[in-house]
Amino acid sequence: MKKLSIVFFTFALMLTATLSIANADGFYNSKGSHQKGTIVKNIQQLNDAIKNKKHHIIIDRTINGGDVPKTYTFADKSWDNLTIEGLKGSNPALVNIQLKVDGELLPANQSITNVVIKNIKFYGHINDLQKLNNDQITVGGVGVNYLGVSLRRVNNAIIKNNDFHDIPDDLFSISLSSDKVTVDHNHFWFSNKWLNMNPDPKWNWVGDWHDLASERLPLLIGANKNDSYMATGKLHVTLSNNWFGPNLKGRPLLRGYVHAYNNYFDNSTNPTGQNAQGYSQNQYNAMQIGSGSNILSEHNYFYKTNNSQNIGLDNKDDAYKFVTRHNTFRNTTGISAKSNAKSIKIPYKYHLIKSHNLIKNIKKTAVVR
Repeated sequence: MKKLSIVFFTFALMLTATLSIANADGFYNSKGSHQKGTIVKNIQQLNDAIKNKKHHIIIDRTINGGDVPKTYTFADKSWDNLTIEGLKGSNPALVNIQLKVDGELLPANQSITNVVIKNIKFYGHINDLQKLNNDQITVGGVGVNYLGVSLRRVNNAIIKNNDFHDIPDDLFSISLSSDKVTVDHNHFWFSNKWLNMNPDPKWNWVGDWHDLASERLPLLIGANKNDSYMATGKLHVTLSNNWFGPNLKGRPLLRGYVHAYNNYFDNSTNPTGQNAQGYSQNQYNAMQIGSGSNILSEHNYFYKTNNSQNIGLDNKDDAYKFVTRHNTFRNTTGISAKSNAKSIKIPYKYHLIKSHNLIKNIKKTAVVR
């Protein structure tokens, strides 16, 4: 009887461990769902879990949304306390699938709260994206705003140990006055197949046409200067221990109150020349400081990046605060902005990694397990 009790106690500890978020600092205070996990192995089981309002969904292996990108939208307060995570060791992935946690239609003083998304690969199937017709890629079609994860008016979330790659538009976004979000130990990148895709179709993003291969953008925080920290008092975001690259053309674009530390900005492939549509392959910036932002950038490692920390405002006279300190720049080109403020206050404790250990550490830990 004693032995059985020990076994049960050990199992309970293991189960509890899957629900906890350890080794992450930042603005979030999210524990996610307390429901028993529902394991899903295919698209039908995922459909059923969401239809039945399961709040703790565990992705087992690869689930493909089909030839046309599929979006799951979580759009009301019933989706508070949501966890979607990959089953460790199963190579969990969502292909041609966007998770859109979207509180924009809620009353002005409400948001969707307490969200955890972790340990999942998000990517698009390039051949499927190339085949979409004009009705599917113009404004109002499924091709518009297809990301891996989109947080819109979400309060208190952590996005951790995910892999985002080969997705049109940005790979991930935080917008519409979302707040208290930590983005930790994720990998944002594009493959050589995406970089060199041919044919290279043009997609329409909200009335503006771009070729698909040039849209190699990882992350957006704040949709515009009216959706910025200075305009809303929201968008407190921690970017920590992430791997940005290779093959990114620009961004993350930051309009929030953002603490970026221990990130590896990796332009090791250093794309050059022109793609199949005749557009430049060169990186235009690595990190973009946007309108209405307060940004503290420290202990980040920039490798072969171009315009490593670039001031890119909606209008040239827009306000922003930027502090950069103890970052490493190796074989970089272009310019990197200097601080225009003395300090940015951070209300939590955090651990900084020394530059000579950072790349090895990030490549080892910013992975799906």
